Amino acid sequence: MASKPNIRSIRFSDELAELIDRQAGNTFTEKFENLVTRCVWELPQKEEELKRLQEQISLKQKRLYDLEDTVQKLQQMERDIKHLQRSLNDIMGRAEAVVKAAEEDLIYL
Repeated sequence: MASKPNIRSIRFSDELAELIDRQAGNTFTEKFENLVTRCVWELPQKEEELKRLQEQISLKQKRLYDLEDTVQKLQQMERDIKHLQRSLNDIMGRAEAVVKAAEEDLIYL
């Protein structure tokens, strides 16, 4: 075991004591050293990973918003087409009535 010439006395909250106690290690000193070491070595990597994930989330959100906008436009187009279809059916019905009336007039001539 390495020599540990640094002796310090610190005071900390119960919450911090519980946090230290949850770390890997057999003694309080090992647990404290493991916590500090993890924070020094792992935290920058985790922060970088978090930043990368947040960027991915932002890109996915933008894609989702774009897709939702496209869906709304398609739904509006569908409504417009249905409206045009009803109008066309109405026009066709009137045209058929005109043709039928014209045919009846020709029969009587």
